[in-house]
Amino acid sequence: MLKGKVIIITGASQGLGYAMAKGCAENGATVIMAARTKDKLDAAVNELKCQGGHCFAKQMDVTKWEDVERVVNEVVAEFGHIDGLVNNAGLTSKIKFLDSSIEDYDTVMNANLKSTYMCCRKVCEQMAKQKSGSIVNISSVAAETGGGLLGTSLYASAKGGVISMTKGLARELAQYCIRVNTLAPGCIDTPATTVGRDPEQYQASIKKILLQRRGRPDDVVASTLLLLSDASSFITGTTLDVNGGVYMR
Repeated sequence: MLKGKVIIITGASQGLGYAMAKGCAENGATVIMAARTKDKLDAAVNELKCQGGHCFAKQMDVTKWEDVERVVNEVVAEFGHIDGLVNNAGLTSKIKFLDSSIEDYDTVMNANLKSTYMCCRKVCEQMAKQKSGSIVNISSVAAETGGGLLGTSLYASAKGGVISMTKGLARELAQYCIRVNTLAPGCIDTPATTVGRDPEQYQASIKKILLQRRGRPDDVVASTLLLLSDASSFITGTTLDVNGGVYMR
């Protein structure tokens, strides 16, 4: 499905990123796994290599332009092309609006929205040259509902910006045969979403889901593979909801 493709996945050392990296590797891709924490990233890459995956580690902080630029330049130098990018790295926020500060706002926006811009900006230099590429930006159902149990207003705003950016990029980059789409997961259990979760709030989130369970990282993999592959060659500018029915357009 992805044989011969070079795919960069940010935030790939755990959770959704790791699951997507595993899925891409199992489907023939060369996977560049990028993350900020070196030890955790190396462990994740080695685990997938032991399973036969063609994976490589790149330490990168997606909020730092110099890191993004360095990693993309290294990938182009080593492999000659970049066929896919998954902007998965980010952070959640439980800070209520009236408790938030300007610093909180900047932190959430930098990690979720500005990082998506920077990774797209640098990777698309190469994709435009080769006249091909697929980008998958990870948003959230919180962008479509405004948050609530699924995120605060700061997080919802950042992830809403990801959806809008995706549409704009799809329009601008179509001339270069670059497709840009968004995945909007619902309640997915990952280390980032379960740590410190209030048990009552956790159960309340399940009651809102039609399928009566929270998602697993593997639930997002098939949709990612579709959007990265040639099977979605006529799909761009869309947001694909993976939320168990908690939100319907």
